[in-house]
Amino acid sequence: MSKRPFVIFGIFAIICLVVLPFWALAKQGSSDASPEGTVPVSDRQGLELFQINCGACHTLAAAGTDGIVGPNLDQLLGITAKSATTVKGNETRVYSAITGGVKGRMPKGILRGAQAKAVAKFVADNVQYIPGP
Repeated sequence: MSKRPFVIFGIFAIICLVVLPFWALAKQGSSDASPEGTVPVSDRQGLELFQINCGACHTLAAAGTDGIVGPNLDQLLGITAKSATTVKGNETRVYSAITGGVKGRMPKGILRGAQAKAVAKFVADNVQYIPGP
């Protein structure tokens, strides 16, 4: 019996068991588009809380989430140019939704206190606003 099939199988096994996992891990670790890199340090807690508690339902580019149940927050909140008034209004709107719920579509009290404020501030500060004139 020839050893050639065993050698070919061995090479294929090494590629599958060693080379591919290292390649996949290197690709995953080198992502330049990670949300943590683009979010200010002051909003990191809000980012983490949003990803854990809100990201499954809501899409928000700054958090890197693709939720499908709730509205896309970039589209919902970013329809106007960014200004201090717009950001503060959106922060209030998000905080109200987190603590009070939204007409049976979103449960109330998902987060409370400082955590709810951190998420509201993160969303308002990082939503993709339409550039002003």
